[in-house]
Amino acid sequence: MSTELLLQVDPATLSDDPAFLKTLVVQLFEVIQKLRAELAQQRHHMDLLLRKVYGRSSEKFSPDQGTLFEVTPADEEQLPPPPVTPAPAPRAEPSALAKAGHGRRRAPDTLERVPLVYDLTPAEKESLGGEPNLVALPDEVTEQWEWKPSCLFVLEHHQKKYVRRETDAAAAESTNDGPETSAVREISTPPVIVAPKPPQAIPGGVAGPGLLAQVIVSKACDHLPLNRQERIWARYGLELSRQTTCDWYLACADLFRPLVELMRAEVLASAVMHIDDTRLDIRDAQEKLKFQGHLWVRIGDDEHPHHVFDYMPDRTRAGPQQLLAGYRGYVQADAYSGYDGVYLEANGAILEVACWAHARRKFHDARKLDGRAEIALARIGQLYALEKQLRERCAGPWRELTRAEQYARIAAERQAHARPLLASFQEWLVAETPALLPQNPVRGAMEYLQNHWPAFCRYTDDGRLDIDNNEAEREMKHIAVGRKNWLFCASERGAHAAAIHFSLIATCRRHRVEPWAYLRDLLIRLPVLRDHGQLDAEHMRPLLPHLWRPK
Repeated sequence: MSTELLLQVDPATLSDDPAFLKTLVVQLFEVIQKLRAELAQQRHHMDLLLRKVYGRSSEKFSPDQGTLFEVTPADEEQLPPPPVTPAPAPRAEPSALAKAGHGRRRAPDTLERVPLVYDLTPAEKESLGGEPNLVALPDEVTEQWEWKPSCLFVLEHHQKKYVRRETDAAAAESTNDGPETSAVREISTPPVIVAPKPPQAIPGGVAGPGLLAQVIVSKACDHLPLNRQERIWARYGLELSRQTTCDWYLACADLFRPLVELMRAEVLASAVMHIDDTRLDIRDAQEKLKFQGHLWVRIGDDEHPHHVFDYMPDRTRAGPQQLLAGYRGYVQADAYSGYDGVYLEANGAILEVACWAHARRKFHDARKLDGRAEIALARIGQLYALEKQLRERCAGPWRELTRAEQYARIAAERQAHARPLLASFQEWLVAETPALLPQNPVRGAMEYLQNHWPAFCRYTDDGRLDIDNNEAEREMKHIAVGRKNWLFCASERGAHAAAIHFSLIATCRRHRVEPWAYLRDLLIRLPVLRDHGQLDAEHMRPLLPHLWRPK
């Protein structure tokens, strides 16, 4: 509309006053600049929307981005040396069929092997001169992987019953019969003795520990909602309603709760904790409730290696306050404002460590708006390149060092190489930020970095810290995938139960423990501890995923 109005203006009607015309030109430039900013912002939002629907979410760094800004000789001296790749030892050139990374993989040794023997028919042997004329050679053995449906079976618990027969001494005395002549008499109400059955996860329940573990793993690990499981069990001829399996899911969570509480206590003893959250919809038809809760995860350090989930009905400051109550150490998290009060109240006992992945994502999303975003990505890429080198050294030359020695070397390398990069990055941010409009997303990303700059630099102080919070964000991705399948929790009790199951499944994933075998064993051993009143830390600690050993 502004363009049409400008085209309809008659130049003869304009004033000849130069001062007025200069003022008019300035105003027009301001309007044009504002319209261009709005157009760029709309294009940016459209680009984000299209990328979210059709594009990929990867933020891979291109090595060519390092040439986007000038590096002085002093900076080159501060950069870490590139990793030296040792020359491979001379060896014979393998054949095309023997090249690594191609062809079939060998079957795991743990799989059951069923031999199938194929022999010549008697007629075929006779045509070759008879069996005495044939010399047996080693078999031609080929392997083929096969599958059969899961085995669903019935356990019959046969408990032996006995009736005790006793000598009624009082009756013998009343008839003056001696012990030699008195017969063994049955008492009028003989006690019935039944051989005890092992304690069950759900007393009186029809589901065994393996079936309960399968229901939990299918939902909490493989993201199969209970209604889909209902149809799967029906194919095996077992009518299991989702209401029944839901009751099992809740009852098992109650059984696991003391063990997960032990994990929560150990996570709070960590020196470094990762924390993040994601939404969790609640749709309670019985209570007629419909709202959005949140699921939080806390990840302990190497000495307390647990992933603990907690449900909160909202995303207020009360959530972090409750989860971090009594904690002392580093917290790696995003810049959610709910943490700020916790950091202040801790008075230095809790140190914030910011996530460079969040900062990089802001520049990545705005990289088409301004070339400065590409420069920022290149600078962040240098920090990540150093982290990659440190990981390779921990897996290579530093592999024989103790964990404490590795942490010390990581901190020293970061101080020597990452700190100069961060100082140069900060100078660039201070110089370039004022050149951008306040509404520009690139400026927003720059201000985000500067507002939390001490937290972004803190990872260089301690080798136990990570450059980002991706470890916690990866757990949130598992929840997001499951949320697309089971959609919501039907009650807050179900949300708390889901947090318990997610805690055990995620910790099993961290330690590469097969979750079904682990949960089945818990469902056998925890009821025994429960019935003996031994649900304490001393007896439950061997059942933690990183210490668990199957019987």
